[in-house]
Formats: sequence, C-alpha cells, structure tokens
Amino acid sequence: MKENGEKLIGQREVDDATMNFVSRQAQEAILDPDLPEFFKDQMVDAAVKTILRIAEKRNTYHAGPREGRQVSQSHTIYKAK
Repeated sequence: MKENGEKLIGQREVDDATMNFVSRQAQEAILDPDLPEFFKDQMVDAAVKTILRIAEKRNTYHAGPREGRQVSQSHTIYKAK
C-alpha cells in the first residue's frame, strides 16, 4: 500500500514537471518573433493537449465514489414537531 502511494507521488511529480516543460516551450514559441505562426500554433496545440491529458488522468483518479463501493442512503435522524 505504501509503495502505491509512493508511485502516485512520483507520478504526480513527473506530471507536474511535464506540464511545466510544455508550458514553458509554448511560451517561448509564442514570444519568439522568428518562428512562423503555424509552428507557434502547433506548439501551443501540443502543449494544451498534453496538459489536458494529464488533467483528465488526475480527474479520473480523484473521481467520486468508485465501483463496488457502498454509498449509504441519507435518512432522517430526528424530525422536529
């Protein structure tokens, strides 16, 4: 169990580093006046796709109740008169 937690922390660090890297690459491409516009668009598009892929993966992992998990039904504990 502890190993799984360490793997997840390690993967989160890798994902953070990847997002920072592609974000920086896109920023540098946008600010470079010598690059053609189509190349800038491709760089930004690739960065956005990478960031969205990582965000979807994180969102899936941190989703609500999982399959097979029992969710208790709400019920009234006390009714006022």
